[in-house]
Formats: sequence, structure tokens, C-alpha cells
Amino acid sequence: MRVPDIELTEREIELLAQINFGHTRHDELNASLAPMAALSASLLDRGAIPEIRLLYFTDPERNPSGRGKSRQQIFEKNGTAEAEICAHPHFLKFLEYFIYGPDLPKTVIAKFKDVTSCSGYLTGGDVNDLAPEARRFVRSSRLNPQDAADEFYKLVLECDASPSSAESIYKSVRAVK
Repeated sequence: MRVPDIELTEREIELLAQINFGHTRHDELNASLAPMAALSASLLDRGAIPEIRLLYFTDPERNPSGRGKSRQQIFEKNGTAEAEICAHPHFLKFLEYFIYGPDLPKTVIAKFKDVTSCSGYLTGGDVNDLAPEARRFVRSSRLNPQDAADEFYKLVLECDASPSSAESIYKSVRAVK
């Protein structure tokens, strides 16, 4: 079970316990929607979500497959706005990221963050060096490259790399056969 990497209040922990991120049935998803909306509102109201994670959702530059639109703008273009977004079934994966961070093993996250420990950010050269390791991990763990690409993209952004560097890793991992 994953542990949140942001601080949660007691009420937020109670709401989180009611959310089934790994739902397999429609009724499980429906039961998660109200607590998801309440938890999202609470986290946003108190500014508990790291800015880099919010930017992943709100910044068009951080959406490589968005054709110039942020993930939030895509919701809005489809007729879902403001508080309705936080209650939408497709928002569940964004809330999960806001709370837990990239869905990768701690060893992989530590490797990427270790590279940033000297300079404070990932350079283009660092990204070029880490891309083969990311691809190797995806192959050895038999991960779906499309899903893994997005998780590595998030991780690279969290290492203070530019969106273009993160997109480089994204494309590299996505190309794994």
C-alpha cells in the first residue's frame, strides 16, 4: 500500500480511506467520487498539493499529448469546470498523483533524485543518461510503456527538469517495445 508523501489532516485521512484508487467495478468508482471531491477541495483550500504537481494538471507546457492544452483545460473543453472537475471520475488519477507522487518504486525515484542532489535539477545530459535506465526498468518490470512514460514524466518534472527534458524521457519510455 502506498503512503501519502504530503501531509494530510485527520479528516483528509478519513476521506482518503474511502477512496478506491484501484477500483475494478463501477459501483466502487461511484462510491469514491464524493470523498474524492471533498478531499480535493480540502487539499486545494489549504494549499497542501505541491506546486509542481498542480502545474502538471494546469500548465499546457506540461501536457505533451495535450495539443497545447493543459489537462484542466481538456476537462473544461469537455464541459466540466471548477468544482465539478474534482468530482469527475477521470480526476481520480490526478488526485492519486497529488497525494502520492509518481507511481514508481522508491528505488527508481531515489536514483533520479540522487542525480539532482549536486545541482538541484536535472540537466539535459542527466536526462540522456537516465533515459536508458528508465527504459531498462520498464522492460525488466514488464510495465505498460504508455503508463510508465507518464509516471517517469512526472518524476522528471519533480526533479526540476524542464518540460522539454521531461518530454524527452516520456517519448523514450513510450517507445519501449
